[in-house]
Amino acid sequence: MPNEQKRSPYNDGDRRYRLKLWEIVEFLICPVVGQCLTVDEQRQVLKRTKYQVKKLSRHELHEILVSCAHEKNHLSSRVDALLNRKFGGKSDPLLRLDADAFMIRFRADFKAGEYHAALWAGAVHPCLPLESRQEIFGEIHMAMHFNGDERTKLIRKLGALEKKIDDMQTRKREAVGQRRVLQKENTILKRTVAGQEAKIAAAEREKEQLTSDLSKVRKETLDSRIQQNLTLKKHVESLHRELAEIRRRETALKEENTSLAMELAQQREAAHLFRREARDVITKMTKLSACSPACPAFDLCKKRVLIVGGISRMESLYRELIESSNGIFEYHDGHIKNGIKKLESRLKRADVVLCPVNCNSHGACSVVKNLAKKHRKTVHMLSNYSLNTVSGVLHGGNTVRASLN
Repeated sequence: MPNEQKRSPYNDGDRRYRLKLWEIVEFLICPVVGQCLTVDEQRQVLKRTKYQVKKLSRHELHEILVSCAHEKNHLSSRVDALLNRKFGGKSDPLLRLDADAFMIRFRADFKAGEYHAALWAGAVHPCLPLESRQEIFGEIHMAMHFNGDERTKLIRKLGALEKKIDDMQTRKREAVGQRRVLQKENTILKRTVAGQEAKIAAAEREKEQLTSDLSKVRKETLDSRIQQNLTLKKHVESLHRELAEIRRRETALKEENTSLAMELAQQREAAHLFRREARDVITKMTKLSACSPACPAFDLCKKRVLIVGGISRMESLYRELIESSNGIFEYHDGHIKNGIKKLESRLKRADVVLCPVNCNSHGACSVVKNLAKKHRKTVHMLSNYSLNTVSGVLHGGNTVRASLN
């Protein structure tokens, strides 16, 4: 950070004028360009000065505007005019304030989150001392760090949600297994009921036949026939009771099956809600990411990140995590039975290589290390495949940044 302000072409006591963009202190140029101009506005002003902006990243747009703002030129004049049109109406009254009154107003606007006009006014104020400009820069700089802390909290919350989703999926698989067992048992009981009903029908036919025989055979002992008939009645009653018990069990199984089906539907809905909540957390993390030199994710901009192995069903979550940090995601499942050409090709063009050791074979890990050594690439061997571990390596501080560069 420079220790001296650029010299103003105006008298310190003359408040009728403002500084131009190329006349403000150097350490405020980057925050002014990054905070006071949207990405669309940056693209538009470069396009009007004949820059080819279609393939430029946000970081490249920012760098061009910052580098041109140190001296008066066609581009810096357009940017200065755009900022004055955008914030002139709000910043002109602030330029009439002295240093103390201005800083009171800036602190209030910053606390309310509506500080962009005040930031522009503080940068172009002709009479504001260096200490006040340094305080403005410090507030903006620390706000960026706060966004990084909030992003870390959201990553931790995402890890907890992923564990809950895994637990719900395990319970879902168990419930599906129980339901299949009950369906098989229900099928067997239906067959048993059909068999019993056939037996009852046969018994009824036998009873009718015996009644007919009783009328025909008059000479046999009446007591003997009556006794035989009573025995058959008892047998029929026993079969009826057995059938009633089977039907009761069938009804109970149907009710249990219905209850399990409802529970399974609730578990599916809960799993869907947990997954949607996880994606909402990633979206919030994306919004908190800021592409500026003070941002913890700055060095990931347009870095090509290759993950070897991991869990295939988490590929989409890996992709969202890396692309939300403005990186380029590539994935290899770690299987090398069909040769290592695809793995070597992806590793050669990668900027960062991550290899979870708990879901890759020893041979696959050795191949990754050898290829990295061959092509002079840095490989991070991760203890596990979780999103929290991957994010910790990509956004873990100065040590991680050194390995990414």
